[in-house]
Amino acid sequence: MEIVVEYGVLFFLGAIGGWIIELFFRRYVSQKKWVNPGFLSGPVVPLYGFGIISFYFFANVIPWQSISSISWLNTLIEVFAAGLFMTVIEFIAGLIFINGMHVKLWDYSKRPGNIMGIICPLFSAIWLACGALYVYVFNPWFVQMTTAIGEQWMYWALPLGTAIGVLAVDFGYSVHLVTKIRQSIADSKVVASWEKMKVSFQEHLQERKQKSSFLLAFTTRKENFDAMVKESVAKNKKDYDDWVAAKMAKKAARKAKKKAE
Repeated sequence: MEIVVEYGVLFFLGAIGGWIIELFFRRYVSQKKWVNPGFLSGPVVPLYGFGIISFYFFANVIPWQSISSISWLNTLIEVFAAGLFMTVIEFIAGLIFINGMHVKLWDYSKRPGNIMGIICPLFSAIWLACGALYVYVFNPWFVQMTTAIGEQWMYWALPLGTAIGVLAVDFGYSVHLVTKIRQSIADSKVVASWEKMKVSFQEHLQERKQKSSFLLAFTTRKENFDAMVKESVAKNKKDYDDWVAAKMAKKAARKAKKKAE
């Protein structure tokens, strides 16, 4: 039971911390807006929770130091393995949502070297950097924390159980939303972009001077929901088509310039 509580607390620590990082990344880097990150409505992104658990497990359970007599090489292998593992997890999670729910939670389609828009070299390198940072800096602190939690696990069990219950309800609500979205665009084979749809809903409501909810981004009048979903999908498709056309035009211009030279 102690291990379950320890890993449960690690999960929520990573999920909430990742949500905070994503929140500020979207505000100041990617979307320039305050957008609630992730699939769920609450302040958690489960992928980061599994990331922290994976890093902790890789650093403290797998005997990397038995690989060779070169300590730094063993640690380097550990870091690369952690980064690769999280890239695989990200790819599997992306596939599940795309194939199972026809929703894309993140989109790397415009990133060089991407695979199906789910993973790309840049964000794989970021996972690698996160793994290195954890192994070289944060692991001792997490070990101390989980040891303290394990010694008093009974005090953490009730809050953890409550958090898991709330997370389950949140997940059910989000799956219900996906079902509504798919029904709205049942005649289309387009995979809906979850994050871009949130922004589209926000902009739609702001243009009409209606109140939008930060946590419940898809909250709107029932009669408007289908129209807003279709509007968002059409806008995202047009933006992507325009990006592809611009890219092809630049490529053709470079070829023409090289041929002229």
